[in-house]
Amino acid sequence: MHAAFLMDKILEREPDTMFYGIGGKEMEKRRLKSLVPLEDFSVVGFFEVAKKISFFQKVLKQCKNLLDSEKFDVFIPVDFPGFNIRLAKYAKSKAIPVAYYIAPQLWAWGQNRAKELSQSIDKLLVVFPFEVDFFKKYGIDCEFVGHPLLERIKSIKTQERQKKIAILPGSRKQELLAHLPLLEGIDREIKRQLPEYRIALAKSPLINQDYFAKISKRFPDWEFAEDSNKLMQESSFGIIKTGTSNLEAALCGLPFLMFYKTSFISYLLGKKLINLDYISIVNILSGKKVVSEYIQKDINPKKIASELLELVNNQEKRAEMQKDFLKIRDMLGERNASQTAAEIILNFIN
Repeated sequence: MHAAFLMDKILEREPDTMFYGIGGKEMEKRRLKSLVPLEDFSVVGFFEVAKKISFFQKVLKQCKNLLDSEKFDVFIPVDFPGFNIRLAKYAKSKAIPVAYYIAPQLWAWGQNRAKELSQSIDKLLVVFPFEVDFFKKYGIDCEFVGHPLLERIKSIKTQERQKKIAILPGSRKQELLAHLPLLEGIDREIKRQLPEYRIALAKSPLINQDYFAKISKRFPDWEFAEDSNKLMQESSFGIIKTGTSNLEAALCGLPFLMFYKTSFISYLLGKKLINLDYISIVNILSGKKVVSEYIQKDINPKKIASELLELVNNQEKRAEMQKDFLKIRDMLGERNASQTAAEIILNFIN
């Protein structure tokens, strides 16, 4: 999505631009020639990636062959550091300029890889202001461009919400499979403690839509939403897995709880690597606990439903949470990230 917005702004200035790489339907609408389906890349976690290592190695080789055979003006990696840093290093060795958009969150889990990143790229475009100081410590040419989510969410909505609880279990099938058993318990407790509220699940375009038909049989009274952003703007509360959707919920003004479950091995490795007090980007940016984090064995349906009930009944707590959300919006500024990034990239290569 963010890459597609960036492509729009590049095409406004350079309408004959051709794009090659890996992306989804929105990028393909902007004339991207995608090497492999994006769905094949929808894997998260250490053990989960290890199981597909031969696939990633094959695609990496395919990308390197493309860099060898075509004359590129620039390589623009977008997030996805495990793959992209390797490919950036190769592109740079071929004298292809590298402008990395949306920095890998090395400040959270991979400070030792920041030095490797500095040797692999020419320019880094970051979406959080604090990232500039972090990456500049490693001699990286870094600029803050604003956050692209602000282009979709113009203002925080605090009123006229439906009695609906939005559930965002993740965009990948493996996340959905891990979270469904937990959601059964949450569904049961919400019906018991908050019977007047409906539940709506955000559908992911990366998951075969037939799969959601099966889930609807399992949860016949749930709603299924095509547009997660619209769902967050019209719901009263959210139960949202960790990730960018946490920031999106905050920018929509949606009071929510964060949850996440992964494989036991990935959890242990992640816990060892991550050197932060919080996992939700909302709490990280705020420097304090704004939203509750339910992780692994701490995901307790009764506790989650009880906390939702408290948010329903405690207007002061909701207002305080939304006040913290407004501070995050102010922190991210008013820049148009896609336009700013496109201008920097095109000026850089010209």
